[in-house]
Amino acid sequence: MRELHLMADESTAKFFVLRDADGVSFQIARSEFDSVYSADSAPDVADTPASGSTIHPLHPAPTEAEDAPAEAPEPQEAPEPSEPSEPSVPDDTPEYSALSQMAKQRPLPEPDPLLSTPLSLPPKEIQARIRAGATAAELAQEMGVAESRVDPYAHPVMLERAQIAEAAKQSHPVRDDGPAKLSLFEILATAFAARGHSLSEAEWDATRQPGDAWVVHLRWRAGLTENEAQWTLQRSMGATASTEARNGVAADLTDPNFVQPVRSLTAVSADDGEAPEELNAPEANEADGETGAPADPTAPTTPTTPTESAVTEGDFLQHPESQAPQKRRRKAVTPHWEDVLLGVRTNTKRPKK
Repeated sequence: MRELHLMADESTAKFFVLRDADGVSFQIARSEFDSVYSADSAPDVADTPASGSTIHPLHPAPTEAEDAPAEAPEPQEAPEPSEPSEPSVPDDTPEYSALSQMAKQRPLPEPDPLLSTPLSLPPKEIQARIRAGATAAELAQEMGVAESRVDPYAHPVMLERAQIAEAAKQSHPVRDDGPAKLSLFEILATAFAARGHSLSEAEWDATRQPGDAWVVHLRWRAGLTENEAQWTLQRSMGATASTEARNGVAADLTDPNFVQPVRSLTAVSADDGEAPEELNAPEANEADGETGAPADPTAPTTPTTPTESAVTEGDFLQHPESQAPQKRRRKAVTPHWEDVLLGVRTNTKRPKK
């Protein structure tokens, strides 16, 4: 059973338009509807129409799928309010011409040359030079680029250099009698402690030229002096790594007699030879100039050879005091600044009083 509603707005002078709850419209002639509506005992128009009357649907009846209640539509999110766009300027207006002229005259920002300049060295050569001892800052300055563009190629090589330097600490230095039993780090720790230095403050590094072996560097500062020792690292499969000194500093550190001085002083006897007269002549002339009397060649002289107890290896040697008092030597005369400026040679002899 359907309930039909009269649609007065859509009805005409000849037909009535009826519509059910599903939205299906029907039309019926006014003459037939009036005769049925006027009869008291006639059934409701909505139930059954009079015999002979026809109701023509304006729209086809819905199918079973359409009779089923439609699913409620999913709620849709409300669109966010968009920002009001600037009003467009027509192409043929003076404002548009002025804006286009300003856009043409405004210069574009130039890219940073340090970031846009192509690398002049290939990555393989960059890593080879970093492995040989160059820094990323030096290569970046040479190529005219930012240092951050060289770091990706330099970082793996710097890790490799640190790994080789760490492995060299466990190597054994090679001496005249063969490899040492202690490692390089243990020998250097003893040598630094004996010299009053700290091995923990020293800097380890390793470099390698193309086609050569790795070179281990140890740098430290003693006062105002920068010291550097170098060893050649030899590694072979199945054998312990060994290091061989490359300079005198490294050989002195790994030498078992490093406490002793490199050069030992020995006393010179009086019979080894006399000094040439030409070298002693100026001093003799100056000494004789004050007194005016020549030295007596027959005067006895005492030998100045140091005794065995006074000369020992590693001790600080001093000249022994002479028995006879030495004459006071004459001081040099300092020239005046005008003489130095004009190149005039002043008389170095003082006038006699």
